[in-house]
Amino acid sequence: MEQRITGRAAVGHLLRRAGFGVSPSDAEAYRKLGFAGALDRLLDEFDLEQPKDAPTFDAYEPGLIQQLWLDRMVRGRSALSEKLALFWHGHFATSNRKIREPLLMWRQYKMLRQHGADRFPELVARMSRDVAMVRWLDGNANRKGQPNENYARELQELFTLGIGNYTENDVREAARAFTGWGSRRHAFVFTKAFHDAGEKTVHGQKGPHTGDDIVRIVTSLPACHAFLARKLLRFFSHPRPRANEVAELAAVLKRTKGDIRSALFFLFRSPRFLGAAHQRALVKSPVEVIVSALRATGGIKTPLWAHGSLERMGQILFQPPSVKGWPAGTAWLTSAGMVERVRVAQRVARSFPDAAEQIIDVAFDNEPPTTLAKTLAGLEGPERTARALASPEFQLC
Repeated sequence: MEQRITGRAAVGHLLRRAGFGVSPSDAEAYRKLGFAGALDRLLDEFDLEQPKDAPTFDAYEPGLIQQLWLDRMVRGRSALSEKLALFWHGHFATSNRKIREPLLMWRQYKMLRQHGADRFPELVARMSRDVAMVRWLDGNANRKGQPNENYARELQELFTLGIGNYTENDVREAARAFTGWGSRRHAFVFTKAFHDAGEKTVHGQKGPHTGDDIVRIVTSLPACHAFLARKLLRFFSHPRPRANEVAELAAVLKRTKGDIRSALFFLFRSPRFLGAAHQRALVKSPVEVIVSALRATGGIKTPLWAHGSLERMGQILFQPPSVKGWPAGTAWLTSAGMVERVRVAQRVARSFPDAAEQIIDVAFDNEPPTTLAKTLAGLEGPERTARALASPEFQLC
């Protein structure tokens, strides 16, 4: 029988996966709740009021939207909402490098944060009308008689079904259904004159389909449930989920009509999530490294140097490299990336020189791996803090 994580280690494991690790000020409260209570609290945070933008907020101030989101990850009231928004940002990858409208990117983030735990078909429908996405995948060029297939293809290949679960005819016919879906003056518009109202056949279903019909069709397919289940498991649980794990989570998605909140509850309560072999089985992305380091040391604001570090490590928020999103796992661990992770540790340690014991407590549940304990033996002050944050073990969650 597979060994399972229990006690405070289980709570710490949950907080690192369902967020970015716990801050020292909140650690004891979560531990008193136990694993089940901590999970309930995290899920209940979906119901908290959404954070409001300041009256002086200006999305066009260079770097501000990245700074605000990072600050919310570091000190916000709902770590799981931010972690889930980060998942969706990589899933529905949209880049301001093409959009060049930070306000539209910020609106997309706010939508993902507010509705990320809703039913998946509803989220896909919202994303299909999102102005940044419309522009990103050339919705304004999709018109009757000259359909643009970009969104119809990526909707099926990257967002709902995966390669091998659709045909070229499904792409062509779905593109026709989305004709007339565009944007004007930062708002979604449907232009009836540009829409092809003729009959289409998509995944064997015939009719005068619209974009909403396509979303309904593709998100109801078994392939969609399995595709999404696999991505959720890889992001929140472990990198190589077994077929039966995917099938079980897919069944939850099917039964709940794609309810993400229910899927996360099932995922985090599953025995495999707490399997000892899956503890520290995921490589932190650059954003996760910086945010978790700040949370572990008690930081409340993202330092300005973090933006340069994230750029050098290859993860700038609102600028994923392509519609496929960012890499994952060991792909982050390039030689240059590892050098920058050490620099991050050193910079954080300069601001929090005596935070090593806090890091050991919240990031390692007060039981650091033997190799790390040996490395830290005899070290003090900022060197001890930096070594803890730069350790191979801290790069994992």
